[in-house]
Amino acid sequence: MQIDAGINKNNLAKVVEKVTVPERSRSYALCVKADALRFAKMYKESVQAYLQAIMMDRGEVKAYFGLAMSYKYLKEYKKAISTLSKLIEIDDSNDEYFFELGVCYLSDGKPAEAIQHLIKAILINRENLEAQIQLAIAHELVGEEDLSLMIYNKLIETNPEFLKAYYNKAAMLMGMENYMEASRTFFQLIKRNPDYYKAYLGIAMSFDKMAKYKDAIRYYKKFLEMKQFSEDAIFARSRVIELRALYFSKDNSLKIIE
Repeated sequence: MQIDAGINKNNLAKVVEKVTVPERSRSYALCVKADALRFAKMYKESVQAYLQAIMMDRGEVKAYFGLAMSYKYLKEYKKAISTLSKLIEIDDSNDEYFFELGVCYLSDGKPAEAIQHLIKAILINRENLEAQIQLAIAHELVGEEDLSLMIYNKLIETNPEFLKAYYNKAAMLMGMENYMEASRTFFQLIKRNPDYYKAYLGIAMSFDKMAKYKDAIRYYKKFLEMKQFSEDAIFARSRVIELRALYFSKDNSLKIIE
């Protein structure tokens, strides 16, 4: 391709000088400031900056989303829900908006309302694994454990490295008092990742509930080896002492004391 012979280098330079990059809007600049405040966990201050940005530009999606997240972290879930709903009226093609709306409904104690928005997030983006996890939690909270298990099993089948699915499934099974299946799921988890310390505590508690006290002590100790200074370590340590005192004699043989 040849440049028009009528434009010499000097003329071309003058044309380039006249080309300017449009300045970012004032609302965008306020969003940048608000984002910085939010990332610094100065949520109340960020809210004011986001609101100012929205006042300047009602179509600034970045401001609506940031404002909703600040409300979420402030635990003002109703305001977060209202803001996300307005955002979705502007842009209903982003799965993250529906996901966060579902999470806020869950946090506000409304799992039934959360379900429809989480499903929408998944329909937009089937790779949104977190939305699927939250959907399983929502179904559990409305008493639909079978649907929750179906979601967890599908996640484990299609995304075997997504460890949260194993853990949440096992935790739910413990809540259903299905300790045997819960322990099996925890074992699947540590097979994938031997460093997943919470699974050892889950196994110990499952064995404890099944009155398999020797095995329970073993896994409480494994957990303590990994996380001896955690909050859960206080419980694990005290439970080991209790089980030893109640169920084992001095020679370490099993002995049930009435």
